[in-house]
Parts: sequence; C-alpha cells; structure tokens
Amino acid sequence: MKKLALVSGIALSLSLSAEPSRAAEGVKRIGVQAGFAGMSSEGKFAGYGGALSAGWSITDAWTLGIIAAASSNQVAAKGGRSLVLSQAVGVSYALDIIQIVPYFGVYVGAYELTGGGLQGTQVKPGAQLAFGLDWVHSRTFTFGLELKAHALPGDFLRQPDNPTPFYATTFLKAEYTWGWF
Repeated sequence: MKKLALVSGIALSLSLSAEPSRAAEGVKRIGVQAGFAGMSSEGKFAGYGGALSAGWSITDAWTLGIIAAASSNQVAAKGGRSLVLSQAVGVSYALDIIQIVPYFGVYVGAYELTGGGLQGTQVKPGAQLAFGLDWVHSRTFTFGLELKAHALPGDFLRQPDNPTPFYATTFLKAEYTWGWF
C-alpha cells in the first residue's frame, strides 16, 4: 500500500509540475537558411544557397509561409554559374511531436535566373515541395534541416527531356519565434 501511495504521489507531483501545453496558433517566426543547391542539368551539380523566411501559424499544424531564396547553380551547359532567385508563398503542415517536428509544405512563386551562360535575365513561375525536420530548442528558437524540390513547369512542358527545370536545395535553418499565448 505504501508503494502505491508513493507512486501515486510521484505521478501527481510530476503532473502538477509539468509545464502546461500551449497550442501554436498565432505563433510568428522569422528565419535564415544556408546550405547547398543542386541543379539537374548538363553542368556541375552543386552550388551554394541561402534564404530568408517568415511564417504565421494559423493552427497548431498549419503555417502560412513566405520565403525569398538565392542560389548559385550551373544552369547553362556553357558559361559560369547563374544566380537563381526565388520568392514564394505557401503552406506547411507539421506533425508536432514534443521537440522534434517533421513537416512538409507546398509553395508557388516566381524564379529569376540571371548570369552565367544565360542570355539576359529570365523570370519564370515555379513551385516548391518542402520536407523538413525542426528541433524546437525553446519557445524562442528553432533549428532544423529543410530539403526542397524546385520545379519550373513551363520549361518542362516546352522541353520534357531537359532536366534543367528541376533542382533541389538542402538548407540548415535557424528561426526566431514569438507570439505564444
């Protein structure tokens, strides 16, 4: 009987001392990302990239996001590296598991390609599919890894055999969050 009372007392004290759960609705975040970008083309594969991002959690699982990214890729077979800029808006869905948060997202936006072997600046519509894993360090800071597949569907429709309209980015990220209630 003493063991049952002791176990019950420990369980009660742990449950009373636990921090209350708070949903993530209304949480805002801004972040920076840096890493590698790879272009599927006839040129060299790896380049560097980075991004600035912002988001607003509309529920504990869904977040509206915006992102501005830049990467250096070998887009054309001849010439140097091209600068690829993208600005996109979209939504992500997170499976909130305590401190480790896997998520996926879908974004659409505009891509600007310039320099290298390209003739002039090209602006094209594109889409992104994101997969990531965040570590919630605290209610203020989150760190993570994000993999994104980028596609320029107009280029693919014009030349289905050309792999250039597709590339991927692998970015480490750090985010500042606020707005918890």
